[in-house]
Parts: sequence; structure tokens; C-alpha cells
Amino acid sequence: MKKTIKNMQPSGVSIGRIFELENTVRQLCSAIALITVMSPGSVLAQSEVKEDVMTLEEVIVTARRRDESLANVPIAISAMSADQLQQRQVRTDSDLQVAVPGLTIRQTQGNNSLTYSIRGQTADTFSGSPSAVVTYFNDVPLTIASSSSLFDLESVQVLKGPQGTLFGRNATGGAVLFNSAAPKDELGASLSLRAGNYDTREIDGMLNIPLIDNTLLLRAAVNTLEKDGYIENLFNGDDLGDIDRTSGRVSLTWRPTDSLENTTVMQYSSLRGTNTGASYPYSIYDSNCSILNCSSSFLSGFVDAQESLGLYKTQHPWSAEHKGTDWIVTNTTSYQLSENLTLKNILGVSHAETDSEQPQLGVPFATILTANIVTGESGNETDADSVSNEIQLQGVTEDGQFTYILGLYLQDYSFDTLWPQTYFESPASALTNAFRINNESRAVYAQGTYELAGLTGIDGLRVTTGVRYTWEKVDIEQLPAATYTYGAPDQDESFEDPSWEVGLEYQATDELLTYLKTRGSFRSGGFNGAAPPVDVDATGGGNKFESEHVKDVEAGLKFRGLAFDRPAMLNIALYKQWIEDVQRVEFPDPDGPGGLASIAVTANVPELVVQGIELEASIMPTDWLELGFSGAYTDAEFTDGDVNLFGNDYSYGPVGDTPEHSARIYANLNFAIGEDLGEVNFYTELYAQSEQYFSNAAGTIAPGTELPSYELVNSRLSWNGIMGSKFSAVLFGKNLADEEYFVGGMTLAAALGHNAAAVGEPRTYGVELSYQY
Repeated sequence: MKKTIKNMQPSGVSIGRIFELENTVRQLCSAIALITVMSPGSVLAQSEVKEDVMTLEEVIVTARRRDESLANVPIAISAMSADQLQQRQVRTDSDLQVAVPGLTIRQTQGNNSLTYSIRGQTADTFSGSPSAVVTYFNDVPLTIASSSSLFDLESVQVLKGPQGTLFGRNATGGAVLFNSAAPKDELGASLSLRAGNYDTREIDGMLNIPLIDNTLLLRAAVNTLEKDGYIENLFNGDDLGDIDRTSGRVSLTWRPTDSLENTTVMQYSSLRGTNTGASYPYSIYDSNCSILNCSSSFLSGFVDAQESLGLYKTQHPWSAEHKGTDWIVTNTTSYQLSENLTLKNILGVSHAETDSEQPQLGVPFATILTANIVTGESGNETDADSVSNEIQLQGVTEDGQFTYILGLYLQDYSFDTLWPQTYFESPASALTNAFRINNESRAVYAQGTYELAGLTGIDGLRVTTGVRYTWEKVDIEQLPAATYTYGAPDQDESFEDPSWEVGLEYQATDELLTYLKTRGSFRSGGFNGAAPPVDVDATGGGNKFESEHVKDVEAGLKFRGLAFDRPAMLNIALYKQWIEDVQRVEFPDPDGPGGLASIAVTANVPELVVQGIELEASIMPTDWLELGFSGAYTDAEFTDGDVNLFGNDYSYGPVGDTPEHSARIYANLNFAIGEDLGEVNFYTELYAQSEQYFSNAAGTIAPGTELPSYELVNSRLSWNGIMGSKFSAVLFGKNLADEEYFVGGMTLAAALGHNAAAVGEPRTYGVELSYQY
């Protein structure tokens, strides 16, 4: 039976793709050449920077696994220092979207179910697929499954595009690097107290102690947050979105000799609260309503009723409790073998577990519960463990012409999942999926950058090449709590592929860098835990899916210097990428129409093409004012979106979690208010994005899943060093215009005939008092 109307055209043959790639390279090269000629910075870059002119803050990044200025790295990166994170009010994962246009932090089942998306690459909820955007803490991949607090960080870096060589594990979309503040060789402490609406109470504390001068350094930090929810559940009077989180971190650096340094970081977080869920009934798919044995007008009535209630009221007849605990230990050892050669080892051990009950639709009856009412199991439970180790050899030749890195990467990862569910509170429909997926990843890599001046006579011209080869073994085991699949034989599958990078960069002046590169990477295949444990993919009625492969071309320009005799910065990246066997989820019905056995299945969609442009710019027209803009245009399209799942045809498109336009403009004012009175800083920004879909099949089986565009205004006013003291005071506000908007959703159109959306946070504001020693 046809589930969709096939409306996608098949992709071209391989020879056509070759000509397409060649044409794209020419277009990108022409664009960068034009930008280089026409940019005001290209003319003014030769100017000497005046010593009495304020400069823009320089951010140090580690995108190439060594400390470098952001302006000198030929990669599309958005990076924020500790001060910038504070100014932009980046305190949780979801705040990153406003700070980094082009990065989407989508909520699937609410505020504790977040998905990172960059350049059309993401991972769906209930997917067995590894995330296409990998998050790292101190260069160790994270396993955290809840939203988290970002506190006492040195920097946050968002690397865009496939990171095949140096951050290669499945990062076909990009990588987000969280680096904690390192212990320093000085006594220091800070304490911040925040209070705001929704009964918000937050404490940040830090203590830095040099136990032995320049040899043994200790740093400890803590964050606690209590906050009431912002969605009222009319069914039982509870609030959804409650947060009660406590996090702590201890860092210890040991330098027994000038050539040896070891840093250990231990972090622990505990979260309690309620999920916001996909609690807004958003749309009904009439042709599937027969699955529910209901009339479309019946469900449509609840959608109409919700519009009158507004975004921040719901009717959920079940619990929304969320509990999560996670910890991570990282240990980084660097030993300088010689002046030009360093050996580095990065060890990481982490654990994360959650127990989460999700509001699915927000109507006063349960179409689907995250509970098995027969066995009493309640809440989607996950338990993740990871151990990784990476050995690096970093060096530069005696003449300084060749910089290189060699590495070996090992990771063992285990993920237990328990999904209890009941449809319409009927015991006959109650079931539990319970399974464990293990992943063993092994990789070797090498990357080097060579100065070409000796060969070409052009100073500043460099070539970079890198390759990584990865072996992954994935196996799945059905656990005893599984209703129907326990006892099935274990399954395993091996995947191996190369990742690579080739790039040319030209440091035209000290202020201007241009580059052109191409990269390739892959995301390993695996198993759908809820699908029948049959050793074929969903086309044949089984639970397997294959690896995803991506290649791209990117051209960029980075300028940091003077424009019109004022400090200015301009970063531009243009790209095009081709993804084959794209890993995307759908909810097919293996028992045929009218059944209630719909499952989440990761399928391989044949082909996706993404192209776009990303821009960041800022200028200081005066010594006390900085003006800036950042934006992204993303054109993503399934050029072949047809798949067959359990004998039924499906078509994918448009691409979900990918707004075509997103942008941020800001003003940052900083000036002294008088001798010994202190300094005032005012930061304000406007973020806007266009429409986006929360389904990848909105054009066929999941209509009604387009979310409208929205705009957010955020501001922060601080008085630092009050009357010459070490105290500071802050007034802050987010979404000051109280915009009503959506940040994601849960599409069950193909399975249950309805879609539900997750609402964004309303206006929040408050005050902060801090002391810095």
C-alpha cells in the first residue's frame, strides 16, 4: 500500500556529480576572490593598528587540537570566550542557538530532549543513529542526556561542517566544544547570586587555589538552579518546565617539571524537574485518523481549543517528571619531548542516566503514555557509559615549514534504553522496548600543514591534508524487560571507512586569511532497538541501517584588523555538501494500516544536498561601542527522498530542523562612569529565524509540521566594580518582547495521526549580584 505520493526526483549519475562538484568549486573560488577584492578590509588590512585604539576581543580556539587565534584558523567556527558567554547569557544548551545562527537546538519532547543541528545534519528522537553534531567536554565526547548548565567555562566553540580528521567520530554535521576554565597560578574566588521571575534562584561559585606555586593548582566551581515551570497543566494544576539542578566541578593541574603537565577534571550534575514536552496540540492528519478509531473533527476540536488557551497552558493527564544524573572525568597529560615535539594523552570516562515521562500531546486523554500500565514501568529510561582514550603526537619541523599531528583514538560506549508505552490507556496495547547497544570505535589519524612559500614564492600560502581511518563494531542485545523481543539472538555489525580533508589557505596579510577546502566523513550504521530483531534493514522488515557518508567543499575569508581606521572583524564561509544514505527516523506501521504497533525506525534516505553561506561581522565605531551581525542562509533539499519501510513507500522532504534564514544583530556598550565609580556595560541583541519543520516528511505523510518564524530580544545591563569595590550588579532579560514561538515538536502523524509542538520560553528577567576576588 502506498503511504505517500512520491514527489522527489532521483539523483544524477556519478559522472554528473563530478561535473557538479567541479562547477561548485569554481563558483566558491570566484566568490571568495570577489569578496577579497571588494571587502573594505582587503584595502585597509595593510594599515597599522594604532596603539591607542581599542581592539576586539581575541578568542583562542582548539579546532586543530592546538591553541590558535580564531582569525588564523581556516575553518568555519563560531567561538565565545568566558566574557562573551556571560554577556550573551549563554547558560544552557538551548541558549547557543541565539548566539550562533546556523546552529539549531531543537526540542523534540521538550526542554530535556535536545537535538543539535548544523547545516541540515542532525539526529532524530528515538533514533539509533549517533548524533551528526558531536559535543565534547575538554576534548572528550559527552554522553549527557538532559539539558545542562554551562558554568565556569573557558570557551565554547561551534565547528561547522564534517569534522572527519581531528574530531572524526560520526561528526558529519559539526562539533561543539565545551572547555572548562583551567586552574590558574593565583588565588581567586567569585560568587554570583541570581533571582528572577518564575521564582528563579541561581548560585554560581568558583574558588582557585595554587596549592604549590606553579606546580599544583586547584579550581572548584559549583552551580545550582531552582526555577518554576512556565506551562500550566490545567488537568492537575502542575507546572511543566520546573528545574532543580545542582552541578559541581573540581579541576587539578600538576606540573612536576617544565615539560610535563597533567590536568584532571571531575564534574557531576543532578537534575530534577518536569518536562515541558511536546505539549501543544499542533495539527491533525486526517487520513491517518482511522488508526485512532476516531473522527478527525474530534481531535481537531482539541487543536482549536488549544489555540484559545494559548501556548503556556496544557491538559496532560499523566506525569511529566524528569530525573537525570551524569558525571564525567577527563584527564589530559602533555609531555614536551623536545622543543618541537609534544606527546599528549586525553582520557575520558563518563556516565549518564535519565528517567523521563514525556507529555506527548497535551489533551485530556492519553493517546500515548511513556508508561506500561500492565507492568508498572513508567518513564523512558536511559543509561549510558563511555570510556575513551586518545594519544596524540604534535610537532613542527626544525625549519617551521611543516606542522603535523598524529593520533590514535579508542572508545567503548554502551547505551541501555527502556521505552515503556501504552496507547489510550488500553492494557491490550501496553508494551516495553528494552535493549542495549554497544559500540567499539577505533581510529588512527594524521594531519599536516605545509608552508608553500619555498615552492611557489608566495609567502603565507599553505596546504593542509589529513586522513583518518575508523573501525566501528556495533551490537545490540534485547534486555529482559522487552515485551516481545527478549530472547532474540544478539546482533552485531562492523563498519569501517576513511575520513579526509584537503585544503589550501592563503594568509594574504597579517589581518586577512582566505581558504578553500574539501572534506569527507561518515556516520556509522547500527540497529533500531524497537524494530523487529531481524538481520536486514527496514525495507526487508528488519532493524538495521547503514552508514551515512558526506563530502563538502567550503571556501572562506577571515579578516581582523582596521576598517575605516576602526577595529573590525569579518568572517565569511560558503559551502556545499552532499550526503548519501542520510540517517533519518520515521514511524512506520509494520502490522499494516489500522494497527497500533508503530515504531521508530532509522532509515537511509538516498541523498541530501545542503548549501549556504555563513557570516559574522563586527566593528567598533567608537572605543566604547561594538556593533555586530551574524547570520546564516541554509538551503537543504532531499534530492532523492524515496525509501521503502516494511513494504510501504515513503518520501522525505522538506528537511527538518533547518531554518533557511537565521540572524543576530547586537550592540555592546562599555564605558566608565567616573573615577572610582566603576564601569557600565550594556549588551542587547535581536535574534530572528525563518520557518522550520519538525518533521522530515512534511511534504507527504506529516503535513502540518511547519513552525512559524520568530524574533527574540535579549539584553543585559551590568555595573562592574561598583564604587571601586569588587562587587558587580546586573539586570538581565530574555525574550523581552514576550514573543510566543515554537522550538520543535514531536511528529506522530504517520503513526497516530497527530503532531504536537514544543513551545519556547516566555519573557524572563531578573537581577544578579556578584563578588570577584
